Amino acid sequence: MKLLDARGLECPLPVVKTKELLKENQEVKVLVDNEIAIENLTKFARVRQYQIQTGKQESDYFAIISTGKIEGDIIENKVTGNIIVFSSHVMGSNAELGAILMKSFIFALTKQDQLPSEMIFYNEGVKLTTTKGDILNDLKYLESQGVEIVSCGTCLDFFKRKEMLAVGSVTNMYDIVERMEKAKKIIKP
Repeated sequence: MKLLDARGLECPLPVVKTKELLKENQEVKVLVDNEIAIENLTKFARVRQYQIQTGKQESDYFAIISTGKIEGDIIENKVTGNIIVFSSHVMGSNAELGAILMKSFIFALTKQDQLPSEMIFYNEGVKLTTTKGDILNDLKYLESQGVEIVSCGTCLDFFKRKEMLAVGSVTNMYDIVERMEKAKKIIKP
């Protein structure tokens, strides 16, 4: 088993370095210093159908990942449908008009015959997944219809909104890049 000390590395480096080591090793033990890194490593392993065991060692965390396939509930690593990415909480340069347009855009999504498979929120876009109101209600409706909603953890931390996340889950930039790479179409309002 190969050991990777990823403590102190910023997202997404623990995942990137783990992926590189798994190209040449069947099993890697990764040491990290925060729970978000463990969540990111877990998501990485599940998408690739790798076995993963996580735990805590004193003040640090560890993940043991092996390339053996898991049984049961598997997330398929396949090309997804349309993805909508939100880097802002408004559309365009005028903040007042942009807020109205964004509210209308997300509401209009709820009325479409074909919904996007995923919605990705990063930069100021994470404000949409953390602010109460009509937009949040529409996002919750979309999620209930099978649309996967993810928000960048680094962005949530930067804007001090991680505890305010009200819809979807937290992800990292590595995962965002992979999702966008596999998309049939990317839409950016």
